[in-house]
Amino acid sequence: MPPRDIVAIGGSAGSIEVLKAIVRGLPSDLPASIFVVIHVSPDSPSMLARMLSNSGPLSARNPLDQEQIRPGRIYVSRPDHHLTIEGGRIRVLRGPRENRHRPAIDALLRTAAREYGRRVVGVVLSGLQDDGSAGLYAVKQRGGITIVQDPQDAEWKDMPNHAIEYVHPDYVVPASGIAPLIVEFATPSEGAIAMPKKKNSMPRTSNGNDNKSKASLKAALDQPDVNEDVAYPDEGEGRPSVFACPECHGVLWELKDDKIVRFRCRVGHSYGTESLNQELSAASEAAMWAAVRALEEKAALQRRVAEGMGLLRSVSSRMLDQSTADAANARLIRDMIFRHDAELELEGIHSEKNLESPERKTA
Repeated sequence: MPPRDIVAIGGSAGSIEVLKAIVRGLPSDLPASIFVVIHVSPDSPSMLARMLSNSGPLSARNPLDQEQIRPGRIYVSRPDHHLTIEGGRIRVLRGPRENRHRPAIDALLRTAAREYGRRVVGVVLSGLQDDGSAGLYAVKQRGGITIVQDPQDAEWKDMPNHAIEYVHPDYVVPASGIAPLIVEFATPSEGAIAMPKKKNSMPRTSNGNDNKSKASLKAALDQPDVNEDVAYPDEGEGRPSVFACPECHGVLWELKDDKIVRFRCRVGHSYGTESLNQELSAASEAAMWAAVRALEEKAALQRRVAEGMGLLRSVSSRMLDQSTADAANARLIRDMIFRHDAELELEGIHSEKNLESPERKTA
């Protein structure tokens, strides 16, 4: 079997210890390059590269933009920068956020699959929401190996569960089983011929009609900049949706293939259904708090004018009545926000108690 020498690993909450265990299980002469994206705070320096260097025999570092890829190295994403592969080199750029994250797991997996095809091993670890599913799907579509941490072994099950549901990965294994698989696939069999770098053969089209071919939609899912050259709102891959991008407020294109549904704007901001729902929920809450502020400010001004400006009694009374009504409406919106938060908390507790693992394929 030819070697799979490009390993792309993505994780979020609960994945650090798993990642350290994987690194401990890798040999010093591993003939593969390891790329790691973990969701981290954009405002603080990450110590992950140093932690991984101290956890195993391989050297880990935050790479520079346009750095050459070398075997036996672990390349770790920087805070607030995407880690991608382009033209056989590492790219470290502050591109548009995907799934509310920068760095994003989908960006790494997607570009690795586009550049190296069957040479890629894609791994999704513990985490929240659905980042990594579309990228892992791209890896599988191009003949790469797909591995997902067993949800029963993960501290947070969302990312593994979504990846299993959308991708049907080749292997679903506990953390202890991931490193042996990486070593197995990275080690060339006797007589194997190294695979060349795979070129992207997916066609790109410029119209947005409903009769797009399946290959065109897969190209749209695979290419983060596919809508950057769009001149009219009815052009670009996928179909314009009824939703606006929560970040830049441009039109979101809806991209659908098999079970994967994605949304991407002209700029390149990208969302899965769950991350888009989270963004729209945050935007609606912000709008409600803005309404509370406006009503309370208006009520306070009306009280001040009515009580201190020497107005006619009828005018003063009318303004006080309006102030009371505005203050009541502000309290009503506050109560709606708090009640919604309480309902979400109860729903989360109920879901945790009744969580069932989806059917999955195991090694």
